[in-house]
Amino acid sequence: MTRILLSVVFVLMMMPSLFSQNTIYSEGVVKKEDRPGNIIPLKNGNTLFDFLLPYFAKVKINTSAIKKGDTIVVHLGEKLDKSGQIDRNPGGNIRYFMYTYVKANDAPISIYYPNVADKKHLRDNAIKVPESTGLVTPFRYVEIETKNSSLSKSISREIFHYRFNDNASSFSSSDSLLNAIWNISKHTIKATSFMGLYIDGDRERIPYEADALINQLSHYAVDSVYEVARNTIDHLMMHPTWPTEWHLQMHQVIWNDYIFTGNKKLIEKYYDLLKLKSLNSLIGKNELISTTAIPQTEGFLNSINYVHFDKKETLTDITDWPQRGNKVAGPDYVGESDGFVFCDYNSVVNSFHYKSILLMQKFAEILNKKEDAAYYKKRAATIKKSFKEIFVDAQTGLVKDGDTTQHSSFHANFFALDFGLIEDGQQKTQVLKFIESKGMACSVYGTQFLLDALYNEGAEDYALKLLTSKSERSWFHMLELGAGMTMEAWDIKFKPNLDWNHAWGAAPANAIAFNLMGIKPIEPAFKRVLIKPQIGSLKKAAITLPTPQGKIKEIIEQSNGKYIIQLSLPPNILADIMLPKNKGKLSFTGKHEKITETEQHYIIRNARGNCVARCE
Repeated sequence: MTRILLSVVFVLMMMPSLFSQNTIYSEGVVKKEDRPGNIIPLKNGNTLFDFLLPYFAKVKINTSAIKKGDTIVVHLGEKLDKSGQIDRNPGGNIRYFMYTYVKANDAPISIYYPNVADKKHLRDNAIKVPESTGLVTPFRYVEIETKNSSLSKSISREIFHYRFNDNASSFSSSDSLLNAIWNISKHTIKATSFMGLYIDGDRERIPYEADALINQLSHYAVDSVYEVARNTIDHLMMHPTWPTEWHLQMHQVIWNDYIFTGNKKLIEKYYDLLKLKSLNSLIGKNELISTTAIPQTEGFLNSINYVHFDKKETLTDITDWPQRGNKVAGPDYVGESDGFVFCDYNSVVNSFHYKSILLMQKFAEILNKKEDAAYYKKRAATIKKSFKEIFVDAQTGLVKDGDTTQHSSFHANFFALDFGLIEDGQQKTQVLKFIESKGMACSVYGTQFLLDALYNEGAEDYALKLLTSKSERSWFHMLELGAGMTMEAWDIKFKPNLDWNHAWGAAPANAIAFNLMGIKPIEPAFKRVLIKPQIGSLKKAAITLPTPQGKIKEIIEQSNGKYIIQLSLPPNILADIMLPKNKGKLSFTGKHEKITETEQHYIIRNARGNCVARCE
């Protein structure tokens, strides 16, 4: 990936196609000058400038300290090798660049790198950087080859990100690894926002629906900024990508915007298109949908704004990525879908379809479209009935991958569990046991739905075990490798073209805030929230969560048979607090309406202000 300085003529020829003038996306992007945190002399005689955190940035070199005719060699990178210098061959799409500069008589005061665009970033689907940003690349390290010691004071970088309040959120716990995972996830959300909308990483710089969903949830967990998600929604509704499930995720993305902000404008704006993107046009036998048994007509594809994407003429089921035997990893690659068997009618696609129909019912109710709401309610019941008949193995209780296979994959089961297609009782017990036998048998993308499913079912100990795992498939492994942002895949062996700046790996930010600490809006704009902490074996955990109403602060401690939760709620928020009865007898101090009980929980209704709950 080495880049040698190209001629000025070539750069100028490329200039018209490098940049986008789309101020809708770039208005909130800020630029900051950043100095190295550490300057390290290397054994090879070079100097390493460590900026401590990776950002999408450009290195800035003041040339006044360079003599005319002198040469310097500049290395930029995300990764160090074992010797401590920037890795010259990091593999995949982990960024490394080399530039050679010779000072001429008419040299500018400052020079900047990168100065040549990546060809992939010039493709039609890629989002172009605004001229106000210019060419940037993700990097943490700069290494300079020069004998000029005075140059050390001339190195800085310009970093770019969407406006971000570093103090809006915080998290700490008794587990230092979990804290580090929160920190890398939070930083990833900040650093990858440099376009003003969510992209899939530096490898392609393309918005994808699946990336957008995880980006959005984790962004909401760390800062109360909603424009980036909305920019991305507007883009993706007009420029969708190819996977079937990705189209079905837009219902969740727009629902999240509404429940977190209280603003229903996107529901109103896209309601008719969302109806089409629920893919009812692909309903076939047994009232399930299929992208292969049912023709995808030109009229259908046009109706959802689909055009050929990466040479894919129609929507294609994905389940997880990469898939088995893909062109990047080679024919022997087993993929990240746990051997999922693709059939005409696939259970994962229909799980997503069911979730979209449930949300269409909610959208219809919000907009007072009573006939539509009644239809979607009936349609959801029909799907659930057919799903059980076609996809559930009567002997094992597990969900099969499709209508013509007996294979039950990890994905078929955790997606169905997450979206409410598994019956309470014996089947749910069987499915949970199966899921917990698999470990992390999915990509970093799949963990969003896996963790949601586990926390929804109260499997907090196992969910925490996955979050803090030290296996090869873990966030610990990302940290161990030296990544400063979450990675596109668990390791280069699982995705040979991975990048190190992919926010779909940042699911822990929202898993910690909304599941482990248990804070979720149950009325739009956080006017009412559910607080149902599931901290597992942690001795202590504390969070500050930004909301449109102000910051929610929560501290939980458990030791020596005592379980204590302290809450500080903004004035306009009412909270239902759910605490497990197995922690002991409840006492509560603070304003509230009443306390009710279920078989497993105490529920403190409409708590407000500052309050303390104790179980012992």
